[in-house]
Amino acid sequence: MRHLMLIMTVILSGCAATYPIPEAGTEFTLDRCPPLLNCVSSESSLALYRVDPIQLTEPLNETNWQAIAAIASELPGANVTKSRFGYLRVTCYSTVFKFPDYLEILINEDQTELAVRSQSQFGLYDLNVNRQRVGLLRNQLMDRGLAE
Repeated sequence: MRHLMLIMTVILSGCAATYPIPEAGTEFTLDRCPPLLNCVSSESSLALYRVDPIQLTEPLNETNWQAIAAIASELPGANVTKSRFGYLRVTCYSTVFKFPDYLEILINEDQTELAVRSQSQFGLYDLNVNRQRVGLLRNQLMDRGLAE
């Protein structure tokens, strides 16, 4: 019984955010999704997990980065846990059970595209919540003229 509980804990939880994150800079990539149905990523090559990166209307600067971070912090249940120019990690808590999901945003090398990744910490399937969250972020950025 003890082994079964340990196995279930490993299956139902895990690393849901990119690790390790360098202390500075944006010269890294977001992790791809694990083989579970609880994640989407613009870094994924598999259609099952793939979302398009977010194209910015102009190269990233301090002003539009602050606006992007503010919009991400306004997502339902959002709490910014790490923020620096070009990288943002947001924990989004579900409405009913307060389960944490992790949203990451990373600027690309030429400062014109945002890589995004969103994953549930618990469970094998997310009911498309993470895909919807990335879509909501994209739509809000487009509504404010920050993304195409």
